[in-house]
Formats: sequence, structure tokens, C-alpha cells
Amino acid sequence: MAPRTSMPPPTLIPRGPTIQTGRPMAAPSADAVVLPSNPASPAPVLTTEDAIHAWPSTPGYRGFVDWLRVRCERIRGQAIVEGPAAYEGASETTATFLRLLDAMIEWVEEVPPLPQANQRFGNRAFRDYIELVAKRLPSFLPEKLPPHLRDQLLPLLLQSHAFGHPTRLDYGTGHELAFALGLWVCVVSGWAGDAEAQDQLVLRVFPRYLDLTTKLQATYRLEPAGSHGVWGLDDFAFLPYLFGSAQLFGGSVSPAEALKAATTTQGPFTDLYTLSLHRVGHFKRGAAFSEHSPLLDSLSTFPNWVKPHSGLLKMFQAEVLGKRVVVQGLWVGGWCWGENMPRPEAPRDEEPVSEGGAATTAPWKAEQLRRANQAWGH
Repeated sequence: MAPRTSMPPPTLIPRGPTIQTGRPMAAPSADAVVLPSNPASPAPVLTTEDAIHAWPSTPGYRGFVDWLRVRCERIRGQAIVEGPAAYEGASETTATFLRLLDAMIEWVEEVPPLPQANQRFGNRAFRDYIELVAKRLPSFLPEKLPPHLRDQLLPLLLQSHAFGHPTRLDYGTGHELAFALGLWVCVVSGWAGDAEAQDQLVLRVFPRYLDLTTKLQATYRLEPAGSHGVWGLDDFAFLPYLFGSAQLFGGSVSPAEALKAATTTQGPFTDLYTLSLHRVGHFKRGAAFSEHSPLLDSLSTFPNWVKPHSGLLKMFQAEVLGKRVVVQGLWVGGWCWGENMPRPEAPRDEEPVSEGGAATTAPWKAEQLRRANQAWGH
């Protein structure tokens, strides 16, 4: 077991488990989440079904999921903040990520796509782009970060390929998850600030992250890592739908109206859900929305956001966090797991991650839709 040292606790989550690092207080609550003050270094430990089965019971996993729940509760009725306004009143963490993401969008111009004939997906210039990112990204982090944060954060952003996989030339929900866990370790360290500052990570940082990943997908024709898997809500993303449904929860816009706005107007959009529905159209054309995106289309049949939102959270845990093929590339450290992390092992019977991005009806869609309908109570 890693030794514990004295360390200031991070910002406490107002509902759910209390997150502490270092030695807990004299009488912690029964549901307290205690994470090590001297966390184990990140490693690809989620490569076996045994590890996947154990992860949901760990304090790192439980703290992360509860943090998502609290963010979803707090951002109800709030709009995303983009452009120069995103910097106004931004926390240090938010401003740091915004500067990084802005720079990464500019770096795309330095690495134009290579001429490639007869290849629909995967421009090899993306490998040069990621190499550039690996060299420059660390310099954007402040020198005086909380102890251990740099060591926990960089492997999530770089080794876990939070911006896309340079070998497979693809991007999907596992890469998106790596970025979200990067935000989470900033929370655990205390660097992310109070509850309002943590909300900025969703309402300001995440939209800019989507700007970047959408540009990378379009520029380098990244293959959709989740295109043919039963875990995917759309080909590239999941969390924007969870956060966006939270923003719209209890409001006047119904799921059907959100879909109509996304498919018939050009925006601007003030929530991540409608924005992401709109962006689906950039990559899938030539078929009805109900054919190329049956899961998202089924959400539009609900009268309000109660079941869609709760079902999305269940689906995220089961089909993203709980799927080895999605998470086996993550470099998980002590703040995403807790004490006694398992040893890294080679994946057993590794499944293919990408199978192309055909926007047509396929046999796997029936199973995908059945699993989602279970989560949404159909």
C-alpha cells in the first residue's frame, strides 16, 4: 500500500461521497471516498475482464462518476460559454485548458493533411500532429502544480490519446473519456477550484475540446473508433449528450425540439446536446437521421429529459466505463483507481476497436438499440 503523507485536501464535492487525499478525518462518513496522497503512477491496467469488473468498486471510479452526477445537477439551465467570453472570470485551470486547446487548434495549420489517394479514413499527417502535441503540451501546465498532478494528468492526455490515436488514426469515446479523467484528476488535486470553477470545466472547457476534436476528425479523416461497437451512442462522442441533456433538463425544449433544431438550423446552439446532434450531420450524410443514428433518434421520442438523462448516465457506465475494448487504452493512476492498483497485463483476446464508419443500417444496430432501450426504460 502506498504510504500516506500530509497534503491539503481537494475541493469537496457537495453531494455524494466526500473526496479526500491523505489520511481521512477522525470519523469519515461511511460513503467517504479516500484517494491516496501518494498515488501510484498511471499504467494501462484496464486490459482484462477482472480489472474491468473490479474498477466500479474503487474509490477513484466512484468519485469520478459522482463528480459527473454533481456537475449534471449544477449545470441545469446553464448555457455553454464560448469564444473570448469563456476567459472572462475563468479559473486558473479553465484558462490553462482553454489556452492549450486554442493552441492545439492553431497547430493543425502547421501539419496539413498528406496527399492520399483511395483512402477514406486516416490521414497519416495526424501522427506528425500528435508528435507535435506531445512535445509542446507539457509546457502549457503551470510549473507549480499541486503535488503529483502532472504525473497523473500527462499520461491521460498523451499516452491515453485524449485527442485521437496516432497509430490507428481514429478517435472515439475512450479517447474522450481520457480527457474527462484528466479533468477529474485536476479536481482531486484541488487545482480545479470550487464547485463553480469545476462547472466551468464542463461549460467552457468541454465545448472547446469538442471544437478541437471535431476539427481533427474532419482534417485528418480520423476513423470513428466507436462506429461499429454496441457501446457507442454516436461514432465519436458520448459525454456531450450526457452534459447537454443535463443542461436542458427541466427546461422548455423537448428532446424532439432539440433534434429538429439540430437538423434544420445552423445555430448558434447553447447546449452541448443540440450542438453534438448538429455535428453528427458533418460526418453522416446520405441517409435519414433515424437510420444512421438510431440511438440518438430514439431519445427524441421522450416527452421530457427525465428518462433520457438518467438512461444516458446508466449507458455511460455500462457501455463506456464498463467496456474493456473502450477503456483498455487508458493509463489509469492512483487518483482514478485508489490504493492497490492491479498490475498491467496484456489484453486477452483483444477485440478490434474500429471497423469503419459506414452510415448504413447494420445487424449490430438492433442489439445496440435494444441495450439503450433497456437503459431508457422502453
